[in-house]
Amino acid sequence: MKRLGTILFCLVLLGFGIWFWLLPDREISHEENRPLQTLPKLTLTRLVSGKFSSELSTYYADQFPLRDSFVGVKALAELALGKGENDGILLGDGGQLARRLFHLSSSYGTFASATDAYDPDLLSQKVGAIAKLAKEAGVPATVLLPARAIDVASSAFSYPKTGSESLLDRLQRELVGVRYGDLNEQLKLAYDRGEEVWYKTDHHWTTLGAYYAYRQVLTSFGMEGEILPLSAFERKTVSTSFYGTLYSASGMRFIEPDRVELFLSGHEDEYRVIADGKELSGLYSFDALSKKDHYSIFLDGTHDSVTITRKDGEERPVLLILKDSFANSLAPFLAEHFDLVLLNLSSQRLDFDDPLSPVEQYGASRLLLVWSVENLLTSDKFPSLP
Repeated sequence: MKRLGTILFCLVLLGFGIWFWLLPDREISHEENRPLQTLPKLTLTRLVSGKFSSELSTYYADQFPLRDSFVGVKALAELALGKGENDGILLGDGGQLARRLFHLSSSYGTFASATDAYDPDLLSQKVGAIAKLAKEAGVPATVLLPARAIDVASSAFSYPKTGSESLLDRLQRELVGVRYGDLNEQLKLAYDRGEEVWYKTDHHWTTLGAYYAYRQVLTSFGMEGEILPLSAFERKTVSTSFYGTLYSASGMRFIEPDRVELFLSGHEDEYRVIADGKELSGLYSFDALSKKDHYSIFLDGTHDSVTITRKDGEERPVLLILKDSFANSLAPFLAEHFDLVLLNLSSQRLDFDDPLSPVEQYGASRLLLVWSVENLLTSDKFPSLP
C-alpha cells in the first residue's frame, strides 16, 4: 500500500512536470492583474548577480499548472494555521490587505526575494537621484511618494510598525530641501478616522486619497487659495465590485470587494485626453468596469504618455507629471488647474536617460513626480538618473 502511494505520488509529480512544459507560457495573469514571469534569459552577469535564479524561481511559481486554484487553497490553509497572511499578503481588520513581502533590488546589483527589509544604501541612492532631479528641473518641482498599504493602514494589522515608520522617517530626512508632498501621515490619520482613503483589496489610494494628494500638490506650489473643496464635487459610486491586486495575489477569495468613486466637478466634458496618440472618450473609461481592473477607469489605465488640455483651446500652465499609476486618479483633480502631460516612468518605449528634457519639450512651468514607495524600493529606474 505504501509502495502504491509512492508510485501514485511520483506519477502525479511527473504528470504536472510534463503538463508544465507542454503548456505555453502565460504573459499575464488576469486574476492577479499583473505580468507573469516568462522563461528568463541566462547570461553570466545575470547568473552571478542572482537575478537569473530569482527570476527562474518566480517563473516556476508563475507558470505552474492550476496555479490560481492552488493559491486559493493555500490561502485558506495558511489562515487556518493562524498565520494571518498568505504569499506575503497580510490580512487585517475589516478585510484590509497589505503586502508585507517584496522582491527588492540592492545597490550592489544583487536581489532579495520575499523580504520585508529595505536596503538603506539603495534608498539613499534613489532618493538622492530624485532630489537632484527636483533641484535641477529649472521649474518649481514637487515630489510625491505615495506610501504602501502597510504604511497607511498600519493600525489594521498587528504586524510591527517599526520598519514602516523607519522607512517613512528616512524619506523625510533624505528629501530635506525638496518640495516633498508628504501626505503619508495625513492619510494614516484619515484612515484611522474611518475615512476610505485606501482600497482594502488594492495597492492604490482611493479617489478620496487622491483628493488629499491633490490638496498637497497645490499647497506645495503655493496655490492654496485655488484648492477646490470637497463640496465642489459630486461623489458618484461607479462600482461596488472592485477586486484589486492585493486580493488577487493573496488568494483570499472570501474578502469583500471595494467600491470605486468618481469626484465629478461638472467640467469633465471640457477636456481633450490623448493617450499614446489616440484620443480617449474623456478622463474616465467606463469600459473598464466590465473588466477586472476597475481602477483603470482613470485615464483608461496605464499609457506611456497622456496629455490633457481644454477643448476650447484656452492656454493654461503646463504641469509635467513623471508618474506611475497612482497619478491616474490624481490627474482629474489637477486638470482643473493645469494642462497636463503625464509620462509613465515604467515605460519600455520612452527614453528617460535625461528625465528633465520633457520639461523643455512640453513647455512645462511646473514638474510633479508621482512615484510610489513600492516602486521606489523595487524598481531599477532612479539609480540610472544622472
